[in-house]
Amino acid sequence: MASAQLDLAILAAVVRQVGGESSQVAHVLELFRHRLIADGQQPVQTLYVYRSAGSAERSSAPPGPDAIPPARPRLLLAFLSADAAVGFAQRTGLSRSPRLLTISPARALAVLLQQSGLSALHIAYDDVPASDGLPVGWRLSRTELLAMFAIDSGVV
Repeated sequence: MASAQLDLAILAAVVRQVGGESSQVAHVLELFRHRLIADGQQPVQTLYVYRSAGSAERSSAPPGPDAIPPARPRLLLAFLSADAAVGFAQRTGLSRSPRLLTISPARALAVLLQQSGLSALHIAYDDVPASDGLPVGWRLSRTELLAMFAIDSGVV
């Protein structure tokens, strides 16, 4: 199975797993593509994300009774090009040795659906941080994505 087909199958499986309409996968990915075009960006097959050392342990640990919620919601920050991702990391001093990974838009959506601790997927259009520290881009909230697949946000 080709990588793109596998990514679609993974997204469809995740959508079904969380109680959504997997028949909407192609439609949602087409909306994703059209949003990039509407914003003057080229549609992409690959997004670039960073994985910092230690992030997996923090996100998988169950919160204790005295757990302090994070200061700002977690999000998946993805770049349209590897150059923009590297430029952002260099400008912001992102971790000591972040690992640049590639991910398809379908897999990025699957991650957003699976990780209830993520509030949004932020697609960065460049590498220059704005006043909030994130590059200018498009933010797709988890709530919006759940609605696209007709998933009850109170259940997931």
